[in-house]
Amino acid sequence: MQSFRMGVDVGGTFTDLVLLNEETGETHETKVLTTHPNPAAGVLEAIQLALDATKADGGAVRAIFHGTTIATNSLIERRGAKTALITSRGCRDVLEIGRQIRPSLFDWNAEKPEPLVPRKWRFEVNERVMGNGAVLASPNRDEISAIIEKLEAEGVEAVAVSFLFSFINPDHERFVQAVIREKSPGLILSASSDVLPEYREYERTNTTCANAYITPVLNRYTERIDAALAEHRLSDKLRLLQSNGGIATIEALRDRWIATVMSGPAGGVTASADLAREKKIPNLISMDIGGTSCDICLIKNYLPDWTVESSIEGLPIRSPMIDVRSIGAGGGSVIWVDSGGALRVGPRSTGSTPGPVCFGRGGCEPAVTDAHLIIGAVQPKSFIDKGLKIDLSAAQNALAELGKPFGMSPERVATGAIEVMNHTIAHAIRMAAMSELSGYSLAAFGGAGPLHACQVAEQIGISRILLPDFAGVFSANGAALADYRYDFVQGQPSRMNEISETDINNIFGILKDKAQVKLDEISGLPVRMDRSLELRYVGQSFEINVPVDGRPEAGIDKGKVLAHFHRLHEELYGYSDPKEPVELVNLRVSAFAFTPKPRRVHDRAMAGKPAQAQTTAILTPGKAERERYRVLDRSELQPGQPLSGPCLILSQNSTALVPAGWGGVMDPDGTLQLVKGGAA
Repeated sequence: MQSFRMGVDVGGTFTDLVLLNEETGETHETKVLTTHPNPAAGVLEAIQLALDATKADGGAVRAIFHGTTIATNSLIERRGAKTALITSRGCRDVLEIGRQIRPSLFDWNAEKPEPLVPRKWRFEVNERVMGNGAVLASPNRDEISAIIEKLEAEGVEAVAVSFLFSFINPDHERFVQAVIREKSPGLILSASSDVLPEYREYERTNTTCANAYITPVLNRYTERIDAALAEHRLSDKLRLLQSNGGIATIEALRDRWIATVMSGPAGGVTASADLAREKKIPNLISMDIGGTSCDICLIKNYLPDWTVESSIEGLPIRSPMIDVRSIGAGGGSVIWVDSGGALRVGPRSTGSTPGPVCFGRGGCEPAVTDAHLIIGAVQPKSFIDKGLKIDLSAAQNALAELGKPFGMSPERVATGAIEVMNHTIAHAIRMAAMSELSGYSLAAFGGAGPLHACQVAEQIGISRILLPDFAGVFSANGAALADYRYDFVQGQPSRMNEISETDINNIFGILKDKAQVKLDEISGLPVRMDRSLELRYVGQSFEINVPVDGRPEAGIDKGKVLAHFHRLHEELYGYSDPKEPVELVNLRVSAFAFTPKPRRVHDRAMAGKPAQAQTTAILTPGKAERERYRVLDRSELQPGQPLSGPCLILSQNSTALVPAGWGGVMDPDGTLQLVKGGAA
């Protein structure tokens, strides 16, 4: 019996799904409009369409790997639960005080973002743990009970508990949790010693509050979608993609939904890293342009850039995540003119509702998709199977109205907007890299990625482009191929010359036991655990993650770890000083369970047929008049067949614009490799 796996990516404009045959590697792609405000409806629609189109039985689907922006959107749009904070006496206003870093250095009117928890729902408890874990004052049961009565009276749904130095001694947080569960078992609880057992009080407290804030939202979403999946014999098969690029079970995420806060872009980066390994291209830039945003990540030596720090709407979130830079530059990004008369693109998007003007769904603001339609790069027939009847004249009128005050034709507004977007993306890539880019290749995907790939590559000095098969649903494909991953951290601020190898090994042992509990939920897959220490020179504010070599059960060698730290510091900052004392900040363990990776098959009904000779006229940025482009159907291209620009390559859910001067071939797995100046 055949078995399948689904990958789902919910974007601001489209919801993408791939149905992967685990034996053959054959992949079926589905794209539908995202359904706001209930994205679950779009996911279920895509699942139904995929099952109907392939005649696959729901019982043969082993798992659904789902990337989502639910957590991110809940924080951005402030649509989370009514949340309270219980904290140490004197720390009630830590969310207000934050850091003294100004969001805009020279803007005297800059305002800090409102905390997720209003002051009236922030409560202080008379407790105190010292920096060494010793107890100075213990919380009182009656005091906690009185707070619970106030929470119930206010209709609070979730409670964050964050005490000073609870990452060293969590007993007081455990006590408060126990009292709340006894008195008010319906309240959702998030304790900082569970969510983020690290030092840095502001970031730890805010991350814990954010976790409490989104937990009821994610619980309701997953329960609703899992109940609907039961109708297709898909119950209990839902897994969510995390910010770290790994998959996790729903139960494993129940107390730490914050791990999904940057889940959306992670699938595309995961797929790009797999593609880099397959093609033996160690340095690759992942560029995912969808309907709402452009997500950029640098892959160095086959590994995506990594971070534990991010912010959403100015609020700090600490969680292990792939370092993705997102900018408001997508097919739905609004084209507008600022007060100085300059043409601008984004960051606001038309989304799926109403969408670009040409969608004919009530939109009146022109978007980048309208611009591509006007210049001829987007073909109306590409949208027929998505139930959209494209209105070319409406797009022309909208762009004409925008250009009228400046005497610009719709075509010139369109090419200008595309050029602005290309410059914006190129600038974002340079800022992410902060180095020479000629040694990198570019992987472009998403519905609009291949349209902009060659022009962006030229601006940043890149001569090789990878356009993966299924580019329009590549993030969903990445989700389908993701591995399970669970990250654990323990803060332990200590000088390395004062903490013993035995103490370090003991802490690693505790983290390893926690990781093993998660891995025990997954059977039949090969597993691995990685360890690392976060170190810095005494007096520094930021630390470096230093991998620990060897098997998890093996002890560490402080000398080797310190030597590795000095080498990494030299590489990152240009200097090191082995004589300076080094400080340990955090210990980390990452646990992996590796899913099977079917070999991708370029499966097209018309593969092997000679490409039909068709042409279209396209006006690209920088050109005075339209040029003739050959129109090729990607499904008709044969592996190894050379191609050269100018040509327009149509796929089911994306379009590639290949200008003159670029050429390449299609690999057996369907990846188009383009090279500046000729064939790859």
